[in-house]
Amino acid sequence: MNDGWKYPHARASVGVALALGLTGLGVVQAAPATAAPDDKLKTRIDAAQAAVDDVAPAAAAAERRHDRAQALVTRDSKRVKALTKRIVRAKTLAETVREQVAADVLAEHQVTGGAAAPAARSLPADSEVLLSNVSVVSEDTDGRIEQVAQSLATAQQLTQRRAHVREALVDQRATAKKLAAREATAAGVVDRAQGEVDALEAELAERQEEREAEQAAAAPAAPDGSASSAVSYAMAQVGKSYVWGASGPSSFDCSGLTMAAWATQGVSLPHNSGAQYASGTPVSESELQPGDLVFYYSPISHVGLYVGNGQVVNALNPGSGVQVSGLHDMPYSGAVRPG
Repeated sequence: MNDGWKYPHARASVGVALALGLTGLGVVQAAPATAAPDDKLKTRIDAAQAAVDDVAPAAAAAERRHDRAQALVTRDSKRVKALTKRIVRAKTLAETVREQVAADVLAEHQVTGGAAAPAARSLPADSEVLLSNVSVVSEDTDGRIEQVAQSLATAQQLTQRRAHVREALVDQRATAKKLAAREATAAGVVDRAQGEVDALEAELAERQEEREAEQAAAAPAAPDGSASSAVSYAMAQVGKSYVWGASGPSSFDCSGLTMAAWATQGVSLPHNSGAQYASGTPVSESELQPGDLVFYYSPISHVGLYVGNGQVVNALNPGSGVQVSGLHDMPYSGAVRPG
């Protein structure tokens, strides 16, 4: 039979009320009357984290909307650049072909001495005028006049399309700017909420470090002999978890810790606090020595290992694990010396 976990008595620095009631289903433990400082801090951390969880989805949605808007800006900016290149190519082609036609016609009429040579020197750039004067320039241009007209028409169509894309791009940039501001605002809310979580967690960690340092400073040096070794073993388990029915190496319940500590010295103890009380030599509180087993509650339901200076090391409860407590943090019942 194993032991249940225990909470320190109300006289301890971290006081709780322990009420036990028997029902048909077993032992029912009442909730602590007041929350320990760490519990209050953990509650604040949970609330702060809940706030982060509440605002994070909206911030993520704002980021996605801004990303989509910025993607449209990027897409249409590339379209404008691509259209501009095509417009330049079409106009360059038209100009190049026009100049070639003009040069060919001029050369032909210079050779023949024709009267159309002056007209070739002033070959019009406008495609419609150019086409209307094909008979004046030459009847042998290999379709190049039509190529000029087609290139100019293509350039005009591309210019109109670019104008529409630019107009849409202006609106898209304005939308992206607004969404960027909203994203920044939402991210700021998340950062502030997460900052509160980080600060509270840092405060909790600092408290725990201070408590561990105080416990280490207050813990007395272990005495000589087998009791000293049992105390050393138990003190080495401080900080490990409480698990009902466990006796090490990674977790313990109260009688499992004392049993494992004295087992290192070849002393066999039963895995039950009441049975351990009956297995040793009773000692008074004034006679306590490090290594003695100290018992609590009536009937006995918790045991710890005395380490000296009015302190015991014990596997307290699932929330506290193995720790050093004051001798009278719980209702004291008696003590025995194993062996």
